[in-house]
Amino acid sequence: MSRILLMCSVALLGACGVRSAQHSDWENARLACADVGIAPGSGAFDQCAFDLYYSLWDLQNERDN
Repeated sequence: MSRILLMCSVALLGACGVRSAQHSDWENARLACADVGIAPGSGAFDQCAFDLYYSLWDLQNERDN
């Protein structure tokens, strides 16, 4: 399931163009988790947003190096 979340979120973030701030990256991760049906405010939702945000951060920084 986390792989599906990652793929959907990468597509979502890619469609948004250039990301301007970390805040919008965090918000996009939260929106992606909500979009797949995880209840906001739950522990699973918080873990999803955290994992997704930092997975995407790792991908972005790996590409920049």
